[in-house]
Amino acid sequence: MIHMEKISTNQLTCLVILTQVGVSVLTIPYTSAHYSGFDSWISLLLGGLICQVAILIIYQLGKRYALQPLPQYITAIVGKPLGWFLNVLIAAYFAENSLMVVVSYADVISRWKLFMTPWFVLIGVSVVIAAYIASSTLRTIATITQTIMLMFAICCLIIFISGMGKGDLRHLLPVGSHGIGAIIRGTLPTFWSYSGFELLLYAFPFVSCRSKKEIAIAVSTANGVTTLFYVLISIIVLYNFSEKQMNSIPEPMVYILRKFSWPVVQSLDILFMAIWMSVTTVTVYVYLFMSARYLAFARRQEIRNHPLLVWILAFVCFAIGIWGSDRQWIFKFSDFHNSANAVMIFLVPTFLLLVSLVRGKAETG
Repeated sequence: MIHMEKISTNQLTCLVILTQVGVSVLTIPYTSAHYSGFDSWISLLLGGLICQVAILIIYQLGKRYALQPLPQYITAIVGKPLGWFLNVLIAAYFAENSLMVVVSYADVISRWKLFMTPWFVLIGVSVVIAAYIASSTLRTIATITQTIMLMFAICCLIIFISGMGKGDLRHLLPVGSHGIGAIIRGTLPTFWSYSGFELLLYAFPFVSCRSKKEIAIAVSTANGVTTLFYVLISIIVLYNFSEKQMNSIPEPMVYILRKFSWPVVQSLDILFMAIWMSVTTVTVYVYLFMSARYLAFARRQEIRNHPLLVWILAFVCFAIGIWGSDRQWIFKFSDFHNSANAVMIFLVPTFLLLVSLVRGKAETG
């Protein structure tokens, strides 16, 4: 196993926040608005609360095996054959997450700005940068991510300033008129937006803290920040667009940035998307790192060449991502991805925790 220096709870918080936020910022609340309309901000809030339950489940599982990451102790819970299979399955899930972010952001950039740039160049640059960073240790990745938090803060400022233009607060009223059923249905597509906290399954034993509760607080704080960020973006978008307009605008935030006039900057959307690429890269390299770490334990003995695994996974993502130039392929891939998210970040940890409790398996020493 690649032993790595401990990361702080602050670094863990930054990792979770920037892994959660990504391409979905540009599309919020387009998907959920199809179900809950101008109540989509409630759907996003409810999605954050549901993910908080998943965080507590993952925390309880990690606390039972506080000295090892999940890919090591998973065989103690379900046995070696199933444990090795789950490691491969989780590794594939994380690699698929990286691929989803890469092709989604490349699709947005190619349609809005870089019309003539070849598709393989768009995804290739993103994959190479992410793989280079993912080849490092968790401590190095966390340090880089802390630096990128400044970029995230700048983007937040741009979003909130540009969103305060002409709009209509009546777009948000009356609250809850679509009914609880529509709001819940609008919650389901938000799971992808909140994925990222599951990195705690691996990072738990590598967090330096006085009490394990600090880990739960750090991840919960990160999820709370992300939830608040998403809800505010949703309110800004709904303030600017009517419900009818929302159903035909896949990237509403880009429209808001484009129409905003700033004396200093002519094309605010170009500036934002350039800076935001560094934020989406965080999601890609964190998931590549995680995928490589789970894949390393897919055999009887740990595969110690971590950089080699990262670059192999990066090449696979790039090869599959070539198909992403077909938007219909992206739509189908996105539907699969949303279903996989619900299973991998909620059902699998719940299953492992229940089996561990029933069998009485817990780490000793």
